[in-house]
Order: sequence, then C-alpha cells, then structure tokens
Amino acid sequence: MVNEEKVYLMTQAALDETARCRKEIQRGHYYKPDYIRSHVLEVVGSITVSYLFVLVLIALYYADYIFLNIVSLDYARYGLVILGIYIAILTMAVFFSYFHYEKKYSKVKIKISNYNEDLKKLEEFYLKSREEAEDDAITGV
Repeated sequence: MVNEEKVYLMTQAALDETARCRKEIQRGHYYKPDYIRSHVLEVVGSITVSYLFVLVLIALYYADYIFLNIVSLDYARYGLVILGIYIAILTMAVFFSYFHYEKKYSKVKIKISNYNEDLKKLEEFYLKSREEAEDDAITGV
C-alpha cells in the first residue's frame, strides 16, 4: 500500500534537491561568519575592480586636459579625493552587504533545516518499513 505522507516527503525532498534550493543546499554547509566573510570579500573585490574601471574611463575622458596640465596638477589632492571616495563607497558597500548576507544566511538555514527534517522523516519511514519486513520474515507471515 502506498503511504501518502511518504510520497509527499519524497516529492518535497526531490523538489528541494533539484529546483527550489539546490544552491542553498550546496552552500548551506558553511558557518555563518565564513559565509558572510566570503560574500563580503566578493563585494570588496567587485567594488575595487569597478572603481578602477570607472577611474580609467574618467582619465580617458579627460586625457587631453591631463596631458596638457601634467606638470601643474596637484596629484596629492586628487589622490586624496579619489581615495576618500573609494573608502566611502567601500564602507557603505561592506556595511550593506554584511547585513544582506546575514539575512540571506538565516533564510538559507531555515530552508536547509526544513529539508533535513524531511530527510529524517523519510529515514524513519524506511527504518520502520525495514523493521516490519524483518518482523514479517521472522514470524513467517
């Protein structure tokens, strides 16, 4: 006889493994600080590359001005302004990404705990059915 609860749990587990939270299951084995730190470092790298790219584009846009005034430019002041803007952007990005990934980690952990509960229930069904089969084999029924 087909146990409907068992079929439901098997379907939920299969959906979780394939469509709904495959990435979460793969990433769910991180500790919280490691998960947050790795994603924040990705944000820092992305911000740094993007900022350097924008600086190169701005320098190319003003290349004629830079080449004409290369001797008279105040490099210390421009450097401090560029560094200040970079630090401000990076601080905001790290701040927001930290809280974003902390919240995301909590949601992932809830999905993974639900998935693990379904797997434990399935295991209990299989153990129960195996014990019943062994009891039937022993009693000869």
